[in-house]
Amino acid sequence: MSKVGEKIKELRLESGATQLQLGEYAGCSGQVISNIERGYTNPSAAILKKISEYFHVPSDYLLGKSKSQWLALDPDTTMPYIGTRISDLLAQAGIPAETFADAVEITAEEAKDILNGSVTPNIGTLARISRFLNTSIDFLIGAIPYPTIVSSEDEEDIILYYRTMSKVGRRLLMGALEDFKDK
Repeated sequence: MSKVGEKIKELRLESGATQLQLGEYAGCSGQVISNIERGYTNPSAAILKKISEYFHVPSDYLLGKSKSQWLALDPDTTMPYIGTRISDLLAQAGIPAETFADAVEITAEEAKDILNGSVTPNIGTLARISRFLNTSIDFLIGAIPYPTIVSSEDEEDIILYYRTMSKVGRRLLMGALEDFKDK
């Protein structure tokens, strides 16, 4: 059984959903869900996104890349264009498509198809892309709008603390951070 399969099965059993119910929501059969849970196959990016929406968890949690089961944002804010997000990150970093293709171990043609949105990468490719671009799969599949990932426990603590602050407290903190940045 794969890590992603274990997580999906665990969440499905906790929720009381059947494989058929989860499959219908994710746009596949119950047999596909069974195969994913048993580790016979990996979910496509589209199915992974639907399963993460169904359980209200980040796809990175399902993939074992994050221990957090909590989505920070409303799913209605998602943007479903993986190619656009990858293209934007490549443009910001000044990385040509050929370098991108080589780094994530795909052909130039596959890279072109992913970037123009005609192909959705499989989970393995999506994981390599997220590592190369130093972003989360959740950002790439549109589950969250922010490309920055938390890279340490300290950063996570700061974010969690910030979320509990009042609006005035947040503004004061941001002002103080601007003062520190300028020194």
